[in-house]
Amino acid sequence: MIRCLLLAPTPGADVENGDVQYCRDLLDSPPPGVEYVTYPEALASGEIRDMPSLRKGTGLPRGLRQLGWALVRSVVHGIRRSGMLLPDPVHWWEIVGEFDVVHSHCFPVRLTGRVPPVVVTDSAGTFWYWTAAQGRSERDVWKLLRRERRIAQRIGYIHPTVTPDSANRTLYFVAQGRGLAERLAIDGSCIQVAPAGVPDATAQAPLALDPPTLLFVARNFEVKGGPAALDVLRTVRREFPTCRLMVAGPTTPDPGIEGVAWLGAKSRAELYADVYPRADLFLYPTTFDCAPLVVVEAMAHGVPVVAPRAFGLPDLVQHGTTGLLVEPGDTGQLTRSVLALLGDPDRLRRMGSAAADDVRSRLSIAVRNEKLLAAYQVGRRPAARASAPPTS
Repeated sequence: MIRCLLLAPTPGADVENGDVQYCRDLLDSPPPGVEYVTYPEALASGEIRDMPSLRKGTGLPRGLRQLGWALVRSVVHGIRRSGMLLPDPVHWWEIVGEFDVVHSHCFPVRLTGRVPPVVVTDSAGTFWYWTAAQGRSERDVWKLLRRERRIAQRIGYIHPTVTPDSANRTLYFVAQGRGLAERLAIDGSCIQVAPAGVPDATAQAPLALDPPTLLFVARNFEVKGGPAALDVLRTVRREFPTCRLMVAGPTTPDPGIEGVAWLGAKSRAELYADVYPRADLFLYPTTFDCAPLVVVEAMAHGVPVVAPRAFGLPDLVQHGTTGLLVEPGDTGQLTRSVLALLGDPDRLRRMGSAAADDVRSRLSIAVRNEKLLAAYQVGRRPAARASAPPTS
């Protein structure tokens, strides 16, 4: 049994998002022979301790060494608040319990104590967040990341974007992570690709086009391209008057748009049971993303995807085979791609079948677990051997 300390955004402890869902999936379907202990569980049991700090709510420094690190931690926190470094907090933990491996997902961490080998996973989205979501220039973001790398190397914390080479193994959800790391002068050989993984589909979508049904799924309607999806529907309905758009996620629907079925917030179980199987085409004109799970979930159900050629999407969607990729922000090309697939049902179904096969062979939980288990075992401490008797 591999006992793994899971330092990741955790259900019930952190704000719900894709990273929390990834943690939930690990807990629900761990690799064979792996026992996960989440960081809230480890803190509660005393197997990890928050390192001393001068901030309220953490332990008080005891001794000059602890006082020194508490001052460093306070300074780093202040610099982050000033905007000179990335805003993500660095988690400073002392490991007291016995673990075979640490799996840190998206958290920057500084670890002391009984530190076993560390495996890091990430969606490779930090650069895209600052450029696409926050509107900062690429030049400024590279400066920010290089500054963060220098500080992380000096202080000794593992950041999944700027110091992946500080971990024993680093796994990104999409291949683009290697390219981003190399631009920071990080040896790409330390980077491997391991998908986030999604559960197997409960039913395959028939792609019956009766009526033609587009699907959009996202919590954040604006950021993930909801308005563009509505524009596409308006144009598509001129050629396919019965076409409809199912929208799952937003809690404040606008009921006044013809052809839109507002489904509201849906759990994954509900999406799997009654939403993905009813779709003919997954429409996802996102303006910022990393490696969206909903895209892979749709593909797992045999639903082709139309999305921008940006972020981690080119690694998830094989253009022309499992879906179509368009230039970011080009609503006209997006609409033409949707019309082309709705007008060619045979091609649509070939893509749907290829999408389901691709998820099974490349993006499933089974594939994820195989890659994670290999990473955990490579870094695992060898078992203690009994002393051999002296030879005569």
